[in-house]
Parts: sequence; structure tokens; C-alpha cells
Amino acid sequence: MSYAIESNARLQAFYDKVRKQGLCPLWQAQTYDAPTGKIRPWLWRWETLRACMLEACEIVALGGDAGAERRVLSLANPTQTAGPWLTRTLTAACQLVLPGEEAPSHRHSMAALRFIIEGSGGYTIVDGEPFSMEPGNVILTPSWTFHGHAHEGMEKMLWLDVLDVPLVRSVDAQFYEEYSQPRTLQQAEKHVDESALFSYKWAETRELLYRSSDGDTLKLKNRTTGGPVMPTINASMQLVRSGQRTKARRSLGNYIHHVVEGSGYSIIEGQRFDWNQHDTFCVPTWSWQEHAAGSQDAILFTCDDVPVLHALGLYREETYPGDGHQQALSTFAGG
Repeated sequence: MSYAIESNARLQAFYDKVRKQGLCPLWQAQTYDAPTGKIRPWLWRWETLRACMLEACEIVALGGDAGAERRVLSLANPTQTAGPWLTRTLTAACQLVLPGEEAPSHRHSMAALRFIIEGSGGYTIVDGEPFSMEPGNVILTPSWTFHGHAHEGMEKMLWLDVLDVPLVRSVDAQFYEEYSQPRTLQQAEKHVDESALFSYKWAETRELLYRSSDGDTLKLKNRTTGGPVMPTINASMQLVRSGQRTKARRSLGNYIHHVVEGSGYSIIEGQRFDWNQHDTFCVPTWSWQEHAAGSQDAILFTCDDVPVLHALGLYREETYPGDGHQQALSTFAGG
């Protein structure tokens, strides 16, 4: 037997041996010099999502032994294989409550926020405090706060949920508890919107956005700490003025954008995504992104995981070289 053959046989025997001992040769492991880019951007059209939610109303009831606790459709990125999520750290879903219905209270270690899209007369109770659900309002349900929803209006209530579920599950830190007894809604201890601790009203937010001294972006701030709205999630509004095209940038953050007003397009990693009001799209980590408005101003509601990256000392960002714009190499046709 030659030395090479004997060496290869001994090396393989060594690999087999150490693996049985729960060891792995680092020199065999694949290394990466940049984010992999395996998760791709995706867009969900409101026209399609809303139609599916309305159909769900006809076949999925809330409450009762045969009913569902929540009538929710998750926005599942087809390129995200770890779960029905948009990115590695953040996910989003659309939820609908009919007049007279209640979504019972529970709490979990995952943080969530809600952007109200359609309807009036609903409210969310957070640890006994009710907050009105009106289009454009943002409502927080921080980690481990009891929260439930009720609807006393006449229209269907639809909203976008954004949560840090993938992040929390990745560190196996998920906890869940139902309020008092299953399928019950906690009692409101105060009148609706007596405090604004967990609520951001659209009229005020929109006015502040147009008067923002920080360019065309308004970051929603935690009313207690002055920092991000929650430790794991940033929330902001971005104004893209008519005919404007923002400079391309990329960062290690994962982004979820929801179109509040207007229409336009984004170029993400060279792919063009045309969007209209209430469409939602995601931009995974280290992806070039830029946005352009159509004939009218557009407003994007954005959530990201940048607070986590800052806390870990991992955050970095870049601006696109040259004139700051990408060339659109293809157009998104899915969603």
C-alpha cells in the first residue's frame, strides 16, 4: 500500500473517530467571508393578501371549540427554509377580526407590533390598557405583555403584525402563556388611549414625518427610554417624495417595508419591485436597496432588527459607489 493511500485511509479513520466523539475538524468546515445571501427579497401584494383574508373569514371562525384563536396568514418568504418567515430574524403576518369578534389574550416572549391597515372601531388591550385600532396607527405589544383584540365597529379590521419570532426561536427562548383561562379577553382597566405608551397615532406621526429634521425618515421612539420601540425591533416611517429616488445602501439589518401611501418601486440587489399602497416587501441582510416614488409622495413603514446588531457590536452599512444607484437587471414577477 502506498503512503498516500495509507495516509488517506488513516485520515478518514480519524475523521470517523472524532465525529463519534462529538468533535469536528475545523479545517474541514466551510468558511464565509461575507453574508451568504441565501434568503432573497420578496413582495406580497395587498390585493392578493386581502382577498385571501376575506376568504378566510368565510371558512375560519374565531373562538369556540372548533374555532381558531387568531385568523392570521403569515407572510412566508419562499426562499426562507427555516420557517414561514420573511427573514432570519423578523416575520410578519396579516390578521383580521370581524365586527363583534374577540381575539383572546395571551402573552409570549416574542415582541410584536401592529400597523393598522383597514377598519375602525377595534382596539388592542395591552396589560389591561386599551388602544384604538385606526388606519395608520402603530401599537406595541412588548415581550411578555398580555395582549388581545376586540372589535366594536362595523367594518372588517385588518392589520400587519411584525414579530421577532425567528430571532427568539433561534436562541430557544420562546415562552407562551394564555390569559387566566383559554379563549378569554382581559378586561380593560382604563378608557381607550388614556395613555400613549404603546400607541402611535397616524395623524401625529404623518405630521411629524413631514416636519422631520432628520431628512425624510422619522424613527418611532420608545416613550420610556427614547431608544428603539423595542429592544429587538426598530420602527420608522420613510417619506419618498414624488419623483425622488433614494441612494442605494446596504446594511446587516433585515428590513420589512409596508407601503402606507402612494406607489413606486424599489431596486433590491438589482431586481426591481413595483409596489402600490399596502403592499409589503422584505429586504434581507446585506442587500442593496433603494426606493423611488411615482407621481405622488410615498410613505413606507419600516421595521428592522438593527437594535440587536448594535447590541452585539455587529452592525455595519455601506452606500452604493458612484452615483449611488443600481441598475435594474430584472423585475419581480412573484407574490
